[in-house]
Amino acid sequence: MSTTIQASSTRTYQVKIGKQIADLSESSLRFYRQIGVEEVGVPSRYVDTPRSSRPLVPPAQERPHGPQAPAYDREEQRRICDRVRAFALEPTTISLPLSGRIVMGQHGRDDDLATVRRCIQVVGAAGLRTLTYNFTALRASAGYYLVEGRGGAAYRAFDNTRIADLPPIPAVGTHTREEMWDRLEYFLKAVVPAAEDAGVRLAQHPCDPPVPVFRGVAQPVRTLADLERLVTIVDSPANTLFLDTGVLTEMGESAPDVIRAFGRRGRIGMVHFRNVRVLEPYTRYVETFHDDGDTDMAACMRAFFESGYDGMVEPDHTPGIVDDTLDHHAGWGFAVGQLVALRNAFGG
Repeated sequence: MSTTIQASSTRTYQVKIGKQIADLSESSLRFYRQIGVEEVGVPSRYVDTPRSSRPLVPPAQERPHGPQAPAYDREEQRRICDRVRAFALEPTTISLPLSGRIVMGQHGRDDDLATVRRCIQVVGAAGLRTLTYNFTALRASAGYYLVEGRGGAAYRAFDNTRIADLPPIPAVGTHTREEMWDRLEYFLKAVVPAAEDAGVRLAQHPCDPPVPVFRGVAQPVRTLADLERLVTIVDSPANTLFLDTGVLTEMGESAPDVIRAFGRRGRIGMVHFRNVRVLEPYTRYVETFHDDGDTDMAACMRAFFESGYDGMVEPDHTPGIVDDTLDHHAGWGFAVGQLVALRNAFGG
């Protein structure tokens, strides 16, 4: 069978159905195109063997960020994009790795920021649109655990009381909110101009879980006010949000209202589309199927169209489904199917 796949339809929509992919294997690329994915977030290295997706409960982060990875290779990025396009998928996003020296404000961060700027240039030349990133010295993922959901599905839950008393990690230390914001501002002022020159957008994901502090490390971007602060530090179309409907709901906010507010200003660069059931804002919640949580997902999709957002929307954190594959094909198929239905309903 030929590797090159022809798209089944020439119709285009304002909002694109997307998915982050871990590998460039034929089986993975065929699967996602078959279930309706149109755009993908690509890996930073060319890996063409199937790789299992992340576990339902991510491992607890107990070490600081490592050293800055080498700058992306220009030819490798072109090769990755060509491989994806051969399956009628469009490569549009990639993760931008940040070193511990950048997020912890350590000596040598300027050298690492220079590497980041080179990565931005390479990605822009390859034709990708958005670079996504997180900015925290330590994520509060140790508070995740599994609970039983609809029909016995495995739902991921978070409870901050499970981790609130954990002490700082010596290798990481303590970091105040003011320190984290000073470093974030330094980062944005150093790299947003490079993104403007390369014709790409930077999109920061809010801290998730959105707790105030984890093991002595303040989580800087965790409230609606923080999102506003982020996009105004450097007021540029290249400085955008990686908006997450689940995190907005965890904050106690109306996700559709937030989408309209930032979408109309062109400050949404990428979207995680997921649902949660909130037990206590910011600190206790359960991640659910799209149709089983507190977020009005249909209203979110309507808000994307009304606000003019024209980028990629991808499902994130699928629940565990009985007899699913190691890489969660049933879960992703269910999520993407709902996304396609909602998008086509409001974009048709």
